[in-house]
Amino acid sequence: MKKLVGAAAAAVVVAMTSVTTWAVAEVIEPGAVRIVVGLKAGADQQAPARAVSRFGTRWAAPSSSGRAQLDELRAKTAEVPSDRRDQAITALRADPNVAYVEVDQQVEAFDVTPNDPQYTAGNQTEFSDVNVPAAWDTTTGSAVTVAVVDSGVTATGDLAGAVLPGYDFYNNDSNAADDAGHGTRVASLIAARGNNGSGMAGVCWSCKILPVKVLNSAGRGYASDIAEGIVYATRNGAKIINLSLGGDWSKVEADAVAYANLKGVLVVAAAGNENSTAPVYPAGYAGVVSVGATASGSDAPAYFTNRNSSTTNWVDVAAPGIVTSMTNRGSYSVAEGTSFAAPIVAGVGALVKTRNPSYTGYSLANALTGKARKIGSWVSAGIVDAPASLTATTDRLAPTVTGASPASGAKTRGTITVKPTGVADTGGSGIRNVDLYAYGKYVSQDTTAPYELKLDTTRQNNGTVALTVYVYDRAGNRGSYNRSIVVDNLAPSVKITSAPANNARVRGTVTVKASASDFYGVNRTELIISGRKVATDKTSPYQFSFAASSQPRSMKVQVRAYDQAGNVKYSSTRNWTR
Repeated sequence: MKKLVGAAAAAVVVAMTSVTTWAVAEVIEPGAVRIVVGLKAGADQQAPARAVSRFGTRWAAPSSSGRAQLDELRAKTAEVPSDRRDQAITALRADPNVAYVEVDQQVEAFDVTPNDPQYTAGNQTEFSDVNVPAAWDTTTGSAVTVAVVDSGVTATGDLAGAVLPGYDFYNNDSNAADDAGHGTRVASLIAARGNNGSGMAGVCWSCKILPVKVLNSAGRGYASDIAEGIVYATRNGAKIINLSLGGDWSKVEADAVAYANLKGVLVVAAAGNENSTAPVYPAGYAGVVSVGATASGSDAPAYFTNRNSSTTNWVDVAAPGIVTSMTNRGSYSVAEGTSFAAPIVAGVGALVKTRNPSYTGYSLANALTGKARKIGSWVSAGIVDAPASLTATTDRLAPTVTGASPASGAKTRGTITVKPTGVADTGGSGIRNVDLYAYGKYVSQDTTAPYELKLDTTRQNNGTVALTVYVYDRAGNRGSYNRSIVVDNLAPSVKITSAPANNARVRGTVTVKASASDFYGVNRTELIISGRKVATDKTSPYQFSFAASSQPRSMKVQVRAYDQAGNVKYSSTRNWTR
């Protein structure tokens, strides 16, 4: 049984050049450490790299595909010499552009070396433990895409025709074949073609496998590569992601899981093989269906599986963990581990998705956990029951949103904040996200109440702008609210029409008259003397009076006009003395 590799075993880096481009290391230099740097929204993406350039950092070979996935999470990876790691991390954490810094830990596949010779077709008794044959009476699946984020997948034997083109984030190329054997075993349990007279049957015979290679031939990889793989799978049509791997907690990995959840993807992960109650990750993250393993033909926990305790409650469901699966050479044998319980659950999720195409990841997870059969407190919901999962219903009620600010017809300028009101979920699944659209195009999103949505009005045409606030619940239902505002980023016109001439000497009471105009109306005008507001007039014709004796000996005089949106314009300056 393989052990987890902690952060201390990781190799990590940060680097920068005058080209101002971040890059992912393809090969970690001896004595170097790989780190992950998370950036704040709207941050200067090059500033953190400049902050650590003095610590012997270097540019690694770029991975454009991997970088594109991490960009979705506002994260970067880089290298730094191991003896200067702490200094670099301290400098980065002090940078106001940086949200977090972490050592890029290594993770491993959860499995045990197969302990039996080849099995012939029909010896997959483990499927009966979760009633898969009864579910097949209803459906054997459809072309639902299930991503196997693992050591790759080799399209051999019963996986021929089931595997889509994928990507290798460990070696940064498009060859996602399996050189470790682990990912192919996982994929075979999900989607090996059944009822074809040869080999084995997967849970979802007609599913498509998206291979995402993030582990090397030894079954090891980095948390940042896992994150890249999750984002890639989500962006490339996966409805379910299987993660039969694990390690310590990682912010970039947790953000990737949240990203997948936000897009409605079901994430399933193996709970690990340490016979422990301590959470491992990604199984321990919120938004993941964590899978433990049962012993053969039993509801009892397998000897190796991680599990809940009286104080930890992080393993959601169970499935058989001693299974027949297909190797990357097309042969069949028995393997043990929660790595092989997880894909059984992912396959059942794919059957539910076939039966209910509109179900989001939340709805699929509820079907798996809500219909599981209780087997003891070592797992929260119980052992997955495939046919029962197919009968699960979901939240069908749209959430509500009853209003929004700014007010209807409000005059706005620059970057404004739209604040929806009356946001509520009526069906029980909870609010997932709130989106803002202008002119029918996506503008911004918020996932945490109170919801605040930014709109840069300088990107809109001046005039009336139709806004729509969409509210989504976790089951994918949507509510909306429409509001129109007026965008005005043009300053009013203003000029002094009557006053002492420029360079005049003034005394007594001085009168200044001005004119101002704006398409949407002038809010007010102000008399400014030497940078200080002296008087205000809100009604045309605009007129101001002041005592010369109350002002500085030398005066710079202007009239300032504001329109209804807050744009401001100054008249030309007149210089006076008294």
